[in-house]
Amino acid sequence: MELQELKDKLTSEKQSFDFSEEDGGVYIRNKRYDTKIHASYEAIEKHDWNTIKAQTVAGRDVNHITRVTGYFTIVEGWNKGKIGELRDRYKSQVK
Repeated sequence: MELQELKDKLTSEKQSFDFSEEDGGVYIRNKRYDTKIHASYEAIEKHDWNTIKAQTVAGRDVNHITRVTGYFTIVEGWNKGKIGELRDRYKSQVK
């Protein structure tokens, strides 16, 4: 990617990114994740926008999903999907 192309991209997405050119490259701050990286001129030349943008996320763009099991609840309050899951569960007898 060309340096000017990167600057244009960052300027067009100024609601998400701040940047400054110094120390032989560009400092890029991702406002959403409050991360800051330094991309050297060599790194900018070697990589495309998606790769550079991914570095600004610093592993913070992760969805966390959890399911709590082992608790008691009243089944009448469940929606259709949850009741369907209940019907599909494997049932066994404890001896």
